[in-house]
Amino acid sequence: MFVVRTIFLLLSILLASCSSEPVVSGVTPDVVEKGDTARRTLLIYIMAENSLNNFAALDVEEIVEAASGVPRDCRLFVYVDDNKHPLLTQYFRMTNGEAGNSNTVLFTTDVCSSDTAVLGSVLDYILKDYPTEVLDIVMWSHGSGWLRGALESAPQRSIGIDNGNNSYSDKTVGTIEIEELAALLKRLPAKVGRLMFDACFMQCVESCYALRGVAEWIIASPAEIPGYGAMYSEVLPCFFAYDGPEEILTSYVNAYEGKASGAVLSAVRTEGMQRLADVTYSYVIEYFNTAKKRDYSGVFSYLPGGKYNASPPFPSFFDMNAIMQRYLTEEKYVHWREALDQAVIHVESSPRWYSDVCKQTITYDTLKGCGMSIYMPQNHSRNERLNADFRTTEWYTAAGWREAGW
Repeated sequence: MFVVRTIFLLLSILLASCSSEPVVSGVTPDVVEKGDTARRTLLIYIMAENSLNNFAALDVEEIVEAASGVPRDCRLFVYVDDNKHPLLTQYFRMTNGEAGNSNTVLFTTDVCSSDTAVLGSVLDYILKDYPTEVLDIVMWSHGSGWLRGALESAPQRSIGIDNGNNSYSDKTVGTIEIEELAALLKRLPAKVGRLMFDACFMQCVESCYALRGVAEWIIASPAEIPGYGAMYSEVLPCFFAYDGPEEILTSYVNAYEGKASGAVLSAVRTEGMQRLADVTYSYVIEYFNTAKKRDYSGVFSYLPGGKYNASPPFPSFFDMNAIMQRYLTEEKYVHWREALDQAVIHVESSPRWYSDVCKQTITYDTLKGCGMSIYMPQNHSRNERLNADFRTTEWYTAAGWREAGW
């Protein structure tokens, strides 16, 4: 706790702000005044001090393209940490209809943006002087779902890579861990509406359960996200025009129409996650206990065969519905599916996408896929580390895996 407080103190000293006045006479920002409450605020938090560095600049260009459409009762903030010092910018519509920006916050020294303390300081800075009824957050970076990250210290279920030296390296010096992210968002004075991960493998049941009650919606992919990520010129307006997630998913996936890379995303209503765990509990004990010798080959997954020689090793990221549909009786599957449908509300996918991890094209199974992945522990030597890490998740206990002998 002392370390965290010290970090926040240092950050408060390092933060310096500067505002640029409009250079065109008579042209002013058409945005809710500082100190007044906005209807909705969107923070796009870009952690690009890694191999995704070049893509960050492209996405900022797309954001600027759409910034003139931000409604005057809403706010848009973009935090970027790439190969330069981190920068926080507010974008808005000007009275002449063009996009403008101001309230730029500069760190006078480099910081690790993939750290909960840094994210917390940015959120505190925004919400102190720019209150809002609803806060949406986009987390942009590398991601690997519930898996232990590159720092090798458990649990480290995290989002984000910051290499600490303003380069293109993916060497990690800090991460935003899922449980710490949940604790941070719970303490905010504003309601978090939609939490979107523009990062790979984040829509897994293990992470979604850890984030239950933190935001109304979680928007993410159970698979790999192409380097280009969201087409923000198309996706960004959806955050302000709609309260739900459907249009965001549709615009995201439509941007990849006809492209080889493709994308798959889903929207999870977090209030349904506890019931999904409760209903899954008895079926895990009955159908997936250690006495059952299950062969999951051929089950639809988002990373067929996984990649066990990677660091960290990757499992197959099986589709949760595909697993339950194969092994539960029809009556029990219908009961379980009702709980799933209360959690996973919407899914959008390209017909296929390219997996850079396993170097193959994967076709989305529209009959079995639900847009959420699940880890299935197995008695293989290659699963030993994965099984051990899986036991540290909240989902492991909540969904009955401990009682099932795993």
